[in-house]
Amino acid sequence: MATVNTSDTINAGEHVFIKMPSDNVKCIVLKPNSSVSLGKFGTFKANDIIGRAWGNTYEIYDRDNKTRIYHLDEINEIEETENNNREIVDDGSSQKLTLDQIKALKSEGLKGELTGEEIVNKLKESHATFDKKTAYSQAKYLQKKGKKFHKTFTPIKPTTYSVNEYYYIKNPAKIRDIRMDTLSQLLSYSNVHAGCKLLVVDDTQGMIVSALAERMGGQGTILGLYDGDNPHYDILKYMNFNQETLDTVKVLSWLRIHRPADEKTPDELQDVTKLTGKDLEGYHRRLKAYTIVEESRKILFEANFDGLIIASQYQPESILEKLLPYVRGSRPVVVYHPAKEALLETSTWMRKCPDLLAPQLTESWLRKSQVLPGRTHPEMSTWGTGGSLLTATKVIDQPVQAALTKRERIAMEKKNAEAKKLKRALEEEGESMGSSPTVEEETEEAERAAKRAKQE
Repeated sequence: MATVNTSDTINAGEHVFIKMPSDNVKCIVLKPNSSVSLGKFGTFKANDIIGRAWGNTYEIYDRDNKTRIYHLDEINEIEETENNNREIVDDGSSQKLTLDQIKALKSEGLKGELTGEEIVNKLKESHATFDKKTAYSQAKYLQKKGKKFHKTFTPIKPTTYSVNEYYYIKNPAKIRDIRMDTLSQLLSYSNVHAGCKLLVVDDTQGMIVSALAERMGGQGTILGLYDGDNPHYDILKYMNFNQETLDTVKVLSWLRIHRPADEKTPDELQDVTKLTGKDLEGYHRRLKAYTIVEESRKILFEANFDGLIIASQYQPESILEKLLPYVRGSRPVVVYHPAKEALLETSTWMRKCPDLLAPQLTESWLRKSQVLPGRTHPEMSTWGTGGSLLTATKVIDQPVQAALTKRERIAMEKKNAEAKKLKRALEEEGESMGSSPTVEEETEEAERAAKRAKQE
C-alpha cells in the first residue's frame, strides 16, 4: 500500500487559506480541537478537515456545525430563451419577502436550521420577475445570492501562487506590488533549479525567497542579504516548509558582512566554564547567532553564485557594484522594481558596465478572463501594474579557460605551474652565479665616467 505524502493532506499546526463563498480568503493556523469562525458563513471544527486532502469544498450544516464535502454543480452551457430584460425594473419591488423576513432566513441559516441552497431557493421563488429574466441573468442572480448565503468553504494549500494572490489583493505594498506573472518571469530569467546557489536581496517580505525555496525543493543554497538587525521574511512561515527546505535559506545583514576589527567571539568575551543557569543559556544563544553569521559570511566570500536577484527599496546600481564580483560568469542578474522608471537609470548603468551583457527591461501585463461555456470574456475590472524586470548576464572573467573542458583546464593549469617553477629556478640560479654586464650596461657606464671627468 502506497504511503500518503503529508504535504498532500491538511496537518495540524499548519497555515491554511480558507476561501469563502464571497471569494474572500482568510489565513488561519489550524489548531486541533478548536473552532474556526467564518463570520456570517458559520463556524466549523478544525478536526473535521485535519488529515483531509487540500482543495475540497465543505458545507457547514446542522446546528452542531458539522461539515460534509460539498459537490459543486456541473457547469453547463446555458440555453438562450425568448425572455429579455426590457420589462424588468430594478427597484427592489420584485422581491416579495420583506427585509425582516430575509434577516430571519439568515438567522435560521446561522443556526443551522436552513442550508444556503434552501435560502437561495426561497428567494428565487419569491422573486416576481425571475422567470422573465434571460437565462444569463438568472444564472448571475443565483450566483450572486449563493455568495451571500451558501455556508461553504474551501481550504487552499499555501503555495507561491496562492500566497502571492492573497497578498496582492489584500496588501500589495507589503510585497512591493510584485504580481504572479512577474514573479514567474523572475524565476524563469533567474534559471532557478534544484542544487543552485543564489544571492538575493529581497525586500518583498520574503515573497521572492519563498518562491525560490519552493522551486529548489530543499536542494541548494539561498543567501539573503537584508537591511537592519533582523530579516523581514514573514511570508516564509506561511509556506509550511519542512526543516530541510528552511535550512537552505541563509541570511546575512549588510552591517555584518565585514567583521569589525574589535569584534570578539563569545569564547573570548566569557569563560564558559564559569557560567551557570541563565548566563549559560545566554552564552549558547550568542554562540549560535555568531555561528550563523560566520557561516553566512563564508558562503558569501566563497562566491561562485549561480545568480543574483535584487528587489530592494534602494538604488540597484549601488547593490550591483557590491555584489557582482561574487557572481560566476555566464550567470543571470535580475532586478525587480514596482516602477519601470526607476530601472531606466539602472539599465543605462548596466550598458556601460563591462561585466554585464545584453541588459533588457520588460514590463508584464495581465488581465483576468471569465471562462464559462458561451460566456468567456475578459473581466471588466483588472489589476494595475505588476512591476518591471531588468535582466542581464554576467560576463565570464576568463572566456578562454571557461570554454575548455575540465580535463583540458587541469592540464593547462599544470603546464602553467611547471613553467612558473622553471622560471623561478632559472632566476635563483642566475642570482647565485652572478651575471656579466651586457653591452648596453657597459656603454652607459662609460658615458657616465666621461661626464664626471669633464665636470672635474
